Amino acid sequence: MLGDLQKIISRSDKYAAGDFTHAANLLLTHQFLHADRPSHRDSYFLIASHIDYFKNLFEAIGWSVIYQPDEAYLGILPQGEERNLKLRLDESLLLLCLRQQYEEKLENFEVDSGRAFTSSNALLSLYENLTGKEIPNETRLKEILALFARHGVIERGKPNETEPKNILFAILPTIRQVVVEDYIGQLEALCDTENSRDALNETEEQAEEQETDNETA
Repeated sequence: MLGDLQKIISRSDKYAAGDFTHAANLLLTHQFLHADRPSHRDSYFLIASHIDYFKNLFEAIGWSVIYQPDEAYLGILPQGEERNLKLRLDESLLLLCLRQQYEEKLENFEVDSGRAFTSSNALLSLYENLTGKEIPNETRLKEILALFARHGVIERGKPNETEPKNILFAILPTIRQVVVEDYIGQLEALCDTENSRDALNETEEQAEEQETDNETA
């Protein structure tokens, strides 16, 4: 791998070894890079112009490189069973809701340059309708959206001056890489699992109360 890099650098008048190191670290940190982001642009084009080298590099440490030139982004995903992010239930449900929002806007031709613009109010309304669960509070929602932004799934917009609590953001096309096609089935499965746990806990509590009543009697 080091020999391959030295050969590339020896043939290049544009890039040095440090540029490759910076690009690889940036991709590991952000997971997805976009050509239209100033902070990503140089590394995006470096990786895109040496895509085979970076595919081999990341494959050696268990990652697959995703390259979507038509949508001007690239990224990395864990291989095999490690592909799914280890998320909490509310994070998983909101991520699946984001995919649902993205597909709806795509069908309605409301996607601009791969971005589907939405808001936290719209996301929470869909979350409540699809899951029937209590929505996360404001602090928790901000934590989750920050997590999704770090993983390159959403992009925060400008603050909403008239509704400061209603966070504006864009869902990026990378959502289709992170959340697989059967997202509705996953959503239903997660809700069913959680509902089964709730029912089991309720049954156990009732049984404990019954035992207490019997002992008292």
